Amino acid sequence: MRDRRLLGGPGPDCRHFDLTRRGDRILSLNQGRRKNVGSGTPLYSPFQALNANEVFIRKGQLTLVTAAPGVGKSALIQALLQRGNEEGQVNHTLYHSADTDESTMWVRAAAIATGYETSDIERDVRNGNIGGYEAEVRASASHMEFVYDTSPTGEDILQEFEAYATKYGVYPEVFVMDNLANCYAGEGDEFQALQGNCDFLHSLARDTKAAIITLHHTIGEYTNGDKPIPRAGIRGKIDKSPELILTLHRRLDQLYVCPIKNRTGKADARADWALPLYADLSRMHFQG
Repeated sequence: MRDRRLLGGPGPDCRHFDLTRRGDRILSLNQGRRKNVGSGTPLYSPFQALNANEVFIRKGQLTLVTAAPGVGKSALIQALLQRGNEEGQVNHTLYHSADTDESTMWVRAAAIATGYETSDIERDVRNGNIGGYEAEVRASASHMEFVYDTSPTGEDILQEFEAYATKYGVYPEVFVMDNLANCYAGEGDEFQALQGNCDFLHSLARDTKAAIITLHHTIGEYTNGDKPIPRAGIRGKIDKSPELILTLHRRLDQLYVCPIKNRTGKADARADWALPLYADLSRMHFQG
C-alpha cells in the first residue's frame, strides 16, 4: 500500500517523486484489467430491488451512503454485509464503528441473526440469557471484524488494514467507515477536511481493491429524513470522489434508496428515482 498522510492533509509534492519507479503504472486497457481483475466486482447483496437495477457496491471503489440521523443507513449497511446474498455468500469485512458503541452493534447483529426485536434482546442480556445469542452472532457474523476508535486518523486506518492483513494474509474485501465526520483531519475548514477524507478513502479503495463504504450526513434541509436527498443535499457537497452515492429517506416502514451517482449504472442526481425496501428497524430487518 502506498504511504499516505493523515486524512485531510495535502498530497506529496510531485517534485519528490522518483520518476524511474513510476513506469509500471502506465498500462494499456487490457493490462489494467488483468492487473486489477477483482476491481469492480459487486458485493453480495440480499436486496433484489438493488440487484435487479444493477445498483451494486463494488470492490476497488468508494461508496458514499448519506441520510439523516435515525433513517437507518448504519442498519442497512450492517444488514447487507452480515446477511450476504440468498445463497449465504458473504464478503469479509472490516467495520470501523466510530459512531456506535460495541454493545449496540452486538445487539443489532443479534437481531439480524435471529429476527428478534432489539428491545427483547437487550432485556434477555440484562437477565443473563446471552449464550444462545452469542452462538447466533458467531454463526452469522464471523466474517466481520470491528474497530471502535471514535476519531481515527488516516494513519490509524492504514494500521487497521495492515493488522487485518497480518491476521488473515489479505486485506479485507470491504471496509466501512461509520461515519465520515468522525475521521480526524486536523484543524481547519470542515468542508475541506471532508473532501480530504473522501480523497483518502478513494485512494485506499484503489490501493487495496477493497470496497470502501463511508456513511455521511445531510445538510439541514433534509435532516427530517422523510424526503429524497439530491446531490445538493450532501453535507459538504463531497460528490466528486465516490463512484457510487446512495441517499436514503424513510416514510413509515418504507426505506427508499436513491442512487444519485452511479458510474457503472443508472442514477438520478435529483433523487427522483427511488428503490423501496421494507424496513423494520426494531428487528434490523430489510426486505425488497
